Amino acid sequence: MCFILGLVAIAVFILLVPIDKKYQYAFVKNVCSLKSNYIYHRIYEDTVPVDVVFLGSSHTMCGINDSVVQSVLYAHDQRLQVSNLAFCRLGRDMDYLIFKDLLHRKKPKWLVLEVRQEEPELSHPDFGSMADIGDVLAPPVIVNQSYFGDLTNAFTVRLNYIRDVLFQNEYNAPYEAPHLAFLHENIVADTSVLYAGARFRWNRYYSHTRPAWGDRIMTRYPKSYVKMIMDMAKANNVKVVMLYIPNFGYPYHKPKELNYYRQITDVILMPDSFFDNEKHWMEEEHLNKSAALILSDSVGHYLAAHMH
Repeated sequence: MCFILGLVAIAVFILLVPIDKKYQYAFVKNVCSLKSNYIYHRIYEDTVPVDVVFLGSSHTMCGINDSVVQSVLYAHDQRLQVSNLAFCRLGRDMDYLIFKDLLHRKKPKWLVLEVRQEEPELSHPDFGSMADIGDVLAPPVIVNQSYFGDLTNAFTVRLNYIRDVLFQNEYNAPYEAPHLAFLHENIVADTSVLYAGARFRWNRYYSHTRPAWGDRIMTRYPKSYVKMIMDMAKANNVKVVMLYIPNFGYPYHKPKELNYYRQITDVILMPDSFFDNEKHWMEEEHLNKSAALILSDSVGHYLAAHMH
């Protein structure tokens, strides 16, 4: 019994050890072309303001060219610095994490928050590694299928941090700035790949319906983070707009939670023909460079029109 209590005490100690935020961001290796390191750099090291920030998944990372958005704003006499801080893979808690860290160091005026065809129900795979321990231990709702995975990742990153500090290991991983804000590939997908991906998603996700009460339970987790993001934005005088970027071939065209989003803020919706255009995709998940230019220009004009 004493041995078990000792192990528990050691585990608690490790979880509560103060950790360098840069180490947490750098610990996420071989993911997203080292985008986490760039995000850390842009928030904590780069002295340039972040006036307009884009948050979301790789859909935003590939779909929004922040330089184009900034150029449009400049053309409308809005001298604002725009940053795409979207990060690969899904999890609304990652949007919360990055926005929270950003508010500690910058004073953004606008947040453009990605929405997809459905709210992601699981925690982001890297949330436990990058989050403050309080956010890992006490999520806003108990409906979190990834809780123990997040806790394991939080423990692992802190255990590695203690080891590297004790043995004076170098952990400052490189980042490639500034082009990593926007991951651009001017590839046009093979149509057979696009439609194969669309059929796969239909068969796996969209052809099976779940009772409304099941949706309400399973979306409580991501929606709790949406609320926390909106509350932080309001407290810091940040205006929020949502931007819809789906996969190719989503049969219903509009986000499933559109009414919920519109109760919160405005939602930018491109014409259906934009996302249906086969030439706009590098594969079924991500827009290519040409489409990103169109989307970024459109979003830039939307922001410029709503800033007066």
